[in-house]
This record gives sequence, C-alpha cells and structure tokens, in this order.
Amino acid sequence: MDTYQLAALEARIQTWKQNFGGSQLTEADVEELAVLLKDTYLELRAANLSDDEAWLVATHRIGRPETVTVQEQKPLTGNANRNWMMMLWGAVGVLILQAIFIVMPQVFNQTVVSVFQPDNSDSFIKNEYYAMAVILFVLFILVTLRSGYFINRFTNSLTKNASLYAIVAIVAGLWAGFCSYITFVKYPMAATINGYSDDTRTAFSVLMFGFYFPLIFVAAFATIRYYARESVTFKEFNRNINWKHALILGLLAQTPIQFSHIFSGSDAVRATVIISLSVLLFSIIGWMLSYSKNAFSTIFAAQIAPLFIWIMGSVMNEQARFIFFIFYITKVIALISSYYIGKTRHQPEVALAQ
Repeated sequence: MDTYQLAALEARIQTWKQNFGGSQLTEADVEELAVLLKDTYLELRAANLSDDEAWLVATHRIGRPETVTVQEQKPLTGNANRNWMMMLWGAVGVLILQAIFIVMPQVFNQTVVSVFQPDNSDSFIKNEYYAMAVILFVLFILVTLRSGYFINRFTNSLTKNASLYAIVAIVAGLWAGFCSYITFVKYPMAATINGYSDDTRTAFSVLMFGFYFPLIFVAAFATIRYYARESVTFKEFNRNINWKHALILGLLAQTPIQFSHIFSGSDAVRATVIISLSVLLFSIIGWMLSYSKNAFSTIFAAQIAPLFIWIMGSVMNEQARFIFFIFYITKVIALISSYYIGKTRHQPEVALAQ
C-alpha cells in the first residue's frame, strides 16, 4: 500500500471515528477500536479483498457505535471487561516486579557477592537493598505522574499484540511464580522452625500453584478474549487459532504437567500421573487445533513447550533422558492423534465454515 492509499485510509478512519461521538465509549476506547479496524482492514487487503470489501468486512467486525439512551448510566460491558483485564495485568505485573526486585536479590545475593568480592559482604548486600528501594520509589513516582500516558500506550499496544502479551503473561508470570517457589524451597528456615513436615511443604507448594497458575491463565485468557472478537464461542475461537494461540495452549498444558512431578509416591505412580495428564491435556489441544486452518504451524507451536522441557531435562539429567523422551513423545502422539481424529469427525463442518 503506497503513501496515498495510507493517507486515504487514515482519513476514512477519522471519519469513521466521528460516528462514536454520541456513544458511551471513551476516547481511549475509540482509539483502540480504530487501531483494531486498521489492522483488520490491512489483513483483509492482504487476503486479496478489494478496498470496499475489506472496509465493509472490517467495520462489520468492529460493530456499530451504541448511541446514548436512558441506559446511559449503566456501565458499558466493554469498559467492564477492559477494567477486569487491566486489574489482572496489574496483579501479574506486581508478581513479576516482586520476583525481579525482591525474590531474585535474595536468591542470587551470594552470586553477586562472588562477582564483586566486597570487603564486607553483609554491608554490600545491605547497601544493595537500600539502593534498589530508593530507585524503585523514584520510578513509581515518575510512573504515577505519567500514568495516563503509560496506560494509553499499554492498552494500544495490547490491541495490536494481544496474543504476544498473553504469551508474556504466561511465561513471565510462571517464571515469577517459580522464583517464589524456589525461594520457599531453598530457604525452608520458617518451615524448619515451625516443625513443618515435607508433606506440609508439598501441600503449601500446591497452594502456591493454585494461586499463581489460575491468575496467569485468567489474565492471558482475558487479554485474548477482549481483543479477539472471533473468540466469542469455543468453536469460533478454535477456527481462528494461530501459532501464537497454539503456543499459549501448549504452555498452559505443560504447566500442570510439570507441576505434577512434585507429587508424592513411587516413581511408577508419578510417571502414571504425568503420562495420563499429558494424554488428556494434549488430546484436548489436538481436538481444538483440528478446527484450525493452519495444521502444521499450530501443531508445531503447541509442542514447543514439551520439546523445550525434553531438551532441558535431557541436558540437566542425563540418566533420565529416556523417561523425558517418553514424556515428550506421549504428548506429541496425543496431540497429532487427536488432531486427525477431530479433523475426520468434523471435516464437513469445517469445510462449510471456510
């Protein structure tokens, strides 16, 4: 698209935005919709639709503005969903900041001391903590003063890269949760003083998982759901799964499977639980991907997380290479088998939808 066409498109969008003057949407909401409209239009043009066809389909997907009525005082559903999503992202953001600025300095303080080799390590660590506290205090003040700017930039960026942000929420959030878990495992002083048994510490680990994983999952889902209009129904979401969504699904499935390694019991019982959970979760993903139009890219993306675990496990524990391979191949077989079974079962339905 040349410069003249882009200028014409921008003028067209500006005219379209004027239709929302009497609606309940805020200026930020309209800007987000305008960005989504432009991206949708460009995608349709890339799919060889004409200018008028692309504009008609794109504006239809966005929807018409709701005029002001006597129900004006009722909160707009879109705004409520947006506030819910931003609250979840605030929780995930605090979790990540806590891992970076509180948990990691505690875990790696000896590593930092070994690098700098100060004369007095206790004094060095104490000054490090004070310095980080002052820096964070100043940064939070600056962010508060420019909160409107950062919020607008963040929400606009979410509009363009919802799937990417969902991946960030999962990966960074789970990393932050894992850091907190490692701190509990590495520094079990409180558990030892209070006489907690290993079973009690395992139960506390389950509690931590029950907090971190749902929070991260809901934040990722709310992000995709808010900005992906096609995900209104489960089948429509499945039909529009791309490689980013498939990667997210693989990460979400791998997390409870990885967590099941801490279950108490014999190795045989633990392996049975892991394999059973792997077959169940990746069969569900394979069935979901069977609705998708991009089989190779989505299946490949869905198995990236298990592949990474297999490689890392084989490198870190050479004696367990075979069992890591069994875990990985089980997920791949479940994923591909369920995909082809689902493809066969609803092939006429998918063809009709396309």
